[in-house]
Amino acid sequence: MLRWLINMLLTSLIFFPEKTFYETPEQYGFAWEDVYVQTPDGVKLHGWYLDAARKKGTVLFFHGNAGNISGRLFKAKGWVDRGFSVFLIDYRGYGKSEGKIEHGKDVFEDAKAAFKWVTDIKKVPLTKLILYGESIGTNPAIRLAVEHQVGAVILEAPFTTFYELAHTHYPFVPKMLLKDFEFSNIDRIQDVKAPLFILHGTRDEICPYRMGEALFQKAPEPKAFFTIPEGDHNDLPNIAGPDFWEKPYQFIKQRIADSV
Repeated sequence: MLRWLINMLLTSLIFFPEKTFYETPEQYGFAWEDVYVQTPDGVKLHGWYLDAARKKGTVLFFHGNAGNISGRLFKAKGWVDRGFSVFLIDYRGYGKSEGKIEHGKDVFEDAKAAFKWVTDIKKVPLTKLILYGESIGTNPAIRLAVEHQVGAVILEAPFTTFYELAHTHYPFVPKMLLKDFEFSNIDRIQDVKAPLFILHGTRDEICPYRMGEALFQKAPEPKAFFTIPEGDHNDLPNIAGPDFWEKPYQFIKQRIADSV
């Protein structure tokens, strides 16, 4: 009971789900599907599959800890415009997804269910699949890229470990309380089996820029790092402009095109 209460307190400090959709795929003119997938523990998740005409590949997008998929449609548009379909998935408790996050493993279970849908139902070859992780979504993206040899991985504003991140903002929280939310990217990044692109703002107030640098230094080749001067955690597309999409696109396009 005590462990459950602690986890409930921690989830309220970590995750900020939004149920309301403020934008919809129709507003962007996407060809799209309303998608529901089920996790192994029986939770029904909701997502949007945005179909690109040119079929260069598919981006599986794992968003951060606040909002829902509707707030990422503008990011998805940059990839659809470049010929990549995008699957946006909401974790449990976000948007139309059922349930709620009670343990760190729930996020990865949700990510695995989305991955299975893309590969089993949409039949996307791993070589054409890009795992995109935004903030806390960088953890499931990295973990899946360790388990599967995908086409590429893109990390936006990543962090090293959740303990280090939490200690930056909540120094009073003991490490032992965070054992169910370890989210250790730094311990897995060296085992990623795909080309890696990291983009990070130098003034990130949530996930410090140094964390992105630390991950990049430990990651295997091929890799690239896009520094966005004066960018903070949530304004990278505004600060970087078209380069927010174009830089990672240029990094991965030849690798995706050459894969079979």
